[in-house]
Amino acid sequence: MSVIKNTFGVTWRSILVAVGYIVGLMVSGMIAVMTGVQMATSMNNESAFNWLMISSLLLGVILGPVAARLQLTRRQHFVLWGSLIFFNLGSVAIEGAYFAPELVPIPVPILFVQQALASACAAAIIVLTFAKVGTPLSSWADALRTRPWFSWLWRFLASSFSYLVFYFIFGAINYSLVTRPYYESHAGGLTAPAPEVVLMAELVRAPLIVLSILFFLLSARGTKRELMIKSGWLIFAIGGIIPLVLQISALPLFLLAASAVEIFCQNFLTGAVAAYLMGIEESPVGIKK
Repeated sequence: MSVIKNTFGVTWRSILVAVGYIVGLMVSGMIAVMTGVQMATSMNNESAFNWLMISSLLLGVILGPVAARLQLTRRQHFVLWGSLIFFNLGSVAIEGAYFAPELVPIPVPILFVQQALASACAAAIIVLTFAKVGTPLSSWADALRTRPWFSWLWRFLASSFSYLVFYFIFGAINYSLVTRPYYESHAGGLTAPAPEVVLMAELVRAPLIVLSILFFLLSARGTKRELMIKSGWLIFAIGGIIPLVLQISALPLFLLAASAVEIFCQNFLTGAVAAYLMGIEESPVGIKK
């Protein structure tokens, strides 16, 4: 009975999160259209909208139970989950603008504004429906004081650099084994940008992805292994699974499956590295840096 009750509770809360996220997208989209910006037409397709609903539903399914176990103030919860959604999906939007321009005709600044509003709406509903609200065991300021600023800086930069390494290693493997024909034939509107364009896009995405998990690492406590697994999973789930589900109606399933493996290797490992370098470990005798 308790399992059924918990499942029902997560489901209806996740539906509210999905509605909030989609409403945020719609409102920002209407504002953009009023200013003369061309918006994507793919959401006029019923199948595409259904997958948007499912992918938005996953925001609550994935993040809700984590928020329910992490005691923070309402403001901290909002910032944590809003940044996790925004920086991950915002960074994916940057890549989409260059790798699938036909699917993402919206200018990148408008994409960022759209994602910011949608992420804020989703985060607000997560706070209202899922979050465990209370006084945290330690503040973010206390967490930051566990290391000097230059230690935080090099750890952040090293984590960002690790994403670039993982991106180009696993991206090259996947391109040579699977995705090359899809890009060469422009399947589903895909295109392969020039190498320098790819590098510039990923130089922007790398710090955004690491920034997305920073507030979680300032909030969560556990063993180093636990933090690495949780951080890797969150970045892969929000920055990998959700965007891929959104593209099910537009791209071949085999390509999406291969991309899922590639993104898992990139995002999960980046999250693990970030947690290893920036996580604050909790041991039986106290807090470790």
